[in-house]
This record gives sequence, structure tokens and C-alpha cells, in this order.
Amino acid sequence: MSIQNLLRLDYWFSEPFTARGTTLWILVGGFLLFIVLGLVDKILSQYQEDKFKRLLLKRSGSLGITMGFLGLVWMFFRQERVAFLAWRFWMFLWVVATVIWIYRLARYALKRIPEIKAEEAKRASLEKYLPKRG
Repeated sequence: MSIQNLLRLDYWFSEPFTARGTTLWILVGGFLLFIVLGLVDKILSQYQEDKFKRLLLKRSGSLGITMGFLGLVWMFFRQERVAFLAWRFWMFLWVVATVIWIYRLARYALKRIPEIKAEEAKRASLEKYLPKRG
């Protein structure tokens, strides 16, 4: 494959050959790894005490399961040589969607969670001076 192919539209919107040998095992194994890691994250989220870690693990588990399943579906269409659904373009969209999803997870973990914790600490410090019911 030449790097020049990436600049041609007919490369992205043409039907690729069926994957064989090592390529097949790498693609299927990678997508199955996404699913397994997603399931592990979902299971680990059940045992987390911190609600933010639990939510982050649930979200990353959803990422793994969803993208792994979509990747396996794309591989099925590629192996069955379905004209429209086997295009390389769908794999490109899969990669873009995965990168965006990971970016949003990282932004939530690194930016939003500290903001929420600061708001909760501020609210807790104010509430200790407010009268309680009962």
C-alpha cells in the first residue's frame, strides 16, 4: 500500500479485500479486546466507592463495548464483501468517533470532575451553617 492512496477518494469509498491471516487476527482481536476491556470496566465500576471513578469506569466501559461491537460488525460486512457497508470510510469514521469519545472522557476526568468536587466542597462548607430540619 502506498501513502498516496490515502489522498484518493476511490480508496476510501471502494470495497477492500477480505482480511486474511495476521491482518484478520489483529483486527478481530483488537475489537474483541475493546469489548473485554469495556466489560472489565463495567464490572469494576460496581465495586468503586467514589462516585466519580464509578461514573468514569461506566463511561469507558460503554466506549469499549460500543466501539468493539461496531468494529466487529464492520469486520463482518468487510468479510462478507457487502458493497456499501464494507468501505474503508466506515473504519475511518470509527477511528474518529473513538478518538472524540476518548477525548471527551479525558476532558471530563481532568477538568469537570475537579470542578464538581470543588463545588461540592463549597456547598458542604456552606450547609454546615444552615439550620437543619427536624
